Amino acid sequence: MAPSPHSSSLFHHLLVFFLLFAAATDFPVTSEFELGIQKRIHFRVYFHETFILPDNTTVTVVNMSLPYTFGDIEIFDAVLRVSPDESSTYLGRVQGAGFHISKQEEVSLLPLVLVFTAGEFVNSTLTVIGRLDASGNSERAIVGGTGVFQYAWGKLVSETVSSSVARLIVSYDVYVVYYNDIRLSAIA
Repeated sequence: MAPSPHSSSLFHHLLVFFLLFAAATDFPVTSEFELGIQKRIHFRVYFHETFILPDNTTVTVVNMSLPYTFGDIEIFDAVLRVSPDESSTYLGRVQGAGFHISKQEEVSLLPLVLVFTAGEFVNSTLTVIGRLDASGNSERAIVGGTGVFQYAWGKLVSETVSSSVARLIVSYDVYVVYYNDIRLSAIA
C-alpha cells in the first residue's frame, strides 16, 4: 500500500522542523556584548532643503492629486549644516521620505536618517521616525544609530526657521542617548 500524499507531506514538514531545530541547538551564541558607558547629549543642526533645479533636494515620486496631498510620497536628500546660513559648515545629509498620511489635514510620516560626513560625528548616523503636521514643528523619535551613535535612542525636535517657494530651513534639536566603548566577551 502506497502512503497517502498527506502523510508524506507531513513527514517532510516534521523532518525539516527537526533538522532546523537540531541545527539551531548545535550553534549556540558564542559571544556577548556590554554596552559600555552611556552618554547623553543635546546639539542643534539645520536641515536645508532646496526646491529649485539644479540643486533640488526633494522629488515627488507619487502624486495622487487628491485633497490635502493624501497618498503623495516624496524622497529627499537635503543638506545638514551647523547654522541656518547657507554658507555655514557642512555636516552631512538628511535622507528620507515623506508619506502624506491624512485625508483631513496636511500630515506626513517622515522616516529619515541624519548622515554625518563631517564634524564631530563623522561616519555616524541617527535614524528618526515620526509625524509632521502643516506647522512644520514636531517631535520625533530617534530609534537607532551607527558609528558614534551605537544603540542610540532619544528625540528630535524640529522647528521651521524659514520657508519659501525655493527653500526650507528647519532647526533640529537632537536629544540623544548612546553608548560608546562596546565590548565583546566570549562565552565559556
